[in-house]
Amino acid sequence: MTKDLKNYKLHEKKIISSYDRFSLSNSQYNEIKKDFKKSKTIIIGAAGSIGKEFTFRMMDFDFRELYLMDKDENQLTDLNRELVRDHRKKIKKINFICADLNIFNLDEFFIKNKISHYLNFAAVKHVRSEENLHSIHYMLMTNSKNFLPKTTKINNLKKIFSISTDKAVHPSSLLGVSKKIMEEKLYEIKKKNSKLFVSTTRFANVSFSNGSILKLIIDNLISKKDFGIPLNINRFFITHKEASSLCLKSLLKECDGHIIVPKHHILGKGKSIYDLCIKIIKNLKLKFKIIGKKIHMNNFFIYLEKRKIVGQKSFELLYEKNESISFLEKDNSVYKIKLKNNINLKKIFKIEKFKSISEIKNFFKKNISSYKPLKSNLKISKNI
Repeated sequence: MTKDLKNYKLHEKKIISSYDRFSLSNSQYNEIKKDFKKSKTIIIGAAGSIGKEFTFRMMDFDFRELYLMDKDENQLTDLNRELVRDHRKKIKKINFICADLNIFNLDEFFIKNKISHYLNFAAVKHVRSEENLHSIHYMLMTNSKNFLPKTTKINNLKKIFSISTDKAVHPSSLLGVSKKIMEEKLYEIKKKNSKLFVSTTRFANVSFSNGSILKLIIDNLISKKDFGIPLNINRFFITHKEASSLCLKSLLKECDGHIIVPKHHILGKGKSIYDLCIKIIKNLKLKFKIIGKKIHMNNFFIYLEKRKIVGQKSFELLYEKNESISFLEKDNSVYKIKLKNNINLKKIFKIEKFKSISEIKNFFKKNISSYKPLKSNLKISKNI
């Protein structure tokens, strides 16, 4: 098979959206351009799927210095090489940092380098990360506890943005809980420093992102390996470019103190993972037969799994009924939801003392009213 068959963005255009449904207007773009001019910006999680896409969008702006941080040395090196190749004129203004957010002193770095814009894309993002106690602790530290500076008033710091997820809405997984806490911590820092710009966005699923089911489908179809997909699972999907556009919109002045959420009528109906798999097979022009609980390919199988893994919902929501929803000026593609606080955050970060997953889940059930863990799910699927 040719390299073009593994062109994820080509598949995105064919089965998700052929254009950017959340593109910025000229006035929105000009505002962002002015905001980043002469900025000293740090992007954490810069080599991940969304962070990388956003980093390349940053090349349109006249920043003074850009710091790109990621814990994955190989992906960060790949990003470095791509920027050297495609943006040679700006590379002198870009610094690469290989480090883990959890052992990085944000306060010291912000003060020393006079950071004006802090953009956080780092996240533990898979529900199966709650299958192990050590992974849960790391997920909560990364997603919920260590992503903000400890000092709220740092000279030069103007903006904080940290990415959220639709899984934070009525969370059924500890991943969703970790991002719900993140949103509440953003509210707390905004409350303590009203002049500091703070925002986030709840994404739909970014198609063909690292670790995603759609990327798994493509990779295994091309390598002709057996794999499984879930049945009866529907998700909202957006493209990488749309994800970066939502992040840019979150940085508009009118989004200060808010969560940006895609409008349902723009996303359309949730897409079935099974239906998308069939579309990808057809795009690759592969022959297949559906017999019972398998899709029979040439010399390999796709297993159709009805059972869910831990914390996996059948469908996702983008906001809760009690949230305060408003609209952006002259923008019909997104809602904005006011950040608020419903959780006693002082209690939350004592979970390190808990010695079992059930203890942690019971603690969150008592302290986060919207957390409804799903029962009778597989711990690990043998096929997915």
